[in-house]
Amino acid sequence: MRYIKMIIPKNLLDDVERILKDNNAYSISVVEPIRCSIKDGVIITCNAKPKDAEKIIIKLRELGLGEKGYGSLIMMPANITFSCRDEGLSDTKLSKLELFYKAQDMVKISEKTIIKVVLATIMGVIGLLENSIPTLIGAMIIAPLVDTVMASAIGSVLKSKELFIKGMAKELFFVFIIIFLSFLLAYIFHVPEKTLKIYLEESPLLFSAIVALVAGISGGLSIAGGKEYEMIGVTIDVSILLPSILFGLSLATLNEHYILLSFILLVINIILLDVGGYIGISYMIKRS
Repeated sequence: MRYIKMIIPKNLLDDVERILKDNNAYSISVVEPIRCSIKDGVIITCNAKPKDAEKIIIKLRELGLGEKGYGSLIMMPANITFSCRDEGLSDTKLSKLELFYKAQDMVKISEKTIIKVVLATIMGVIGLLENSIPTLIGAMIIAPLVDTVMASAIGSVLKSKELFIKGMAKELFFVFIIIFLSFLLAYIFHVPEKTLKIYLEESPLLFSAIVALVAGISGGLSIAGGKEYEMIGVTIDVSILLPSILFGLSLATLNEHYILLSFILLVINIILLDVGGYIGISYMIKRS
């Protein structure tokens, strides 16, 4: 594998991005640096197989990149990495451009993420039925749902309709998988009325709504701040995975009261997570 780092004029970003994607580059990162060797320059890093990397370099040189005063190109073994933030070339907070490219990766649906959603749902259903907190926490850790919320929130902040729709589509797709699988599992495992009563009647919806809003804001602050947000992601997963499972289980019981309560809980949580994400990301962008 080869690691490619380049400094290019921002006006060539679309052309360079097209070259990278056409030649199978991956792990593409775009950073707007604090200081740069060229005016209005951005730093792009990516990985590619040796043959693809050579094609990329040739195409980039055809654009004039790598010439004196017109950017630079570096190719090295993939085990050598370069961090703009570690080198002090970029702020710790992500720029709008970085958020956009990060969100583009977030909205992608892979076989791996689908498998994780399925496994998290199975574990979550078992955790609910056994009232096992450790099992429920494990399900939240497995579930890869945080990216779906943050992607749609980034799309809202950046006023990218396409990005917002893709993020919401992925979010609703995963929610459908969770509901459908929970519904099926309800026919395998007995669903005690007591379980639904505890989570839908004895736990106030207001508390769940507050948690969803706070989780969304925290996630937005973390991702826009360029920090890891795995632990925040667990809270976000709780606000999507748990209501989705409860809705699926309620559908299986045909209890209209629980179906309505779980549906309201799910809708409110989805809305407040996205609103919270929007608030957190907007705040960080305004500060930068």
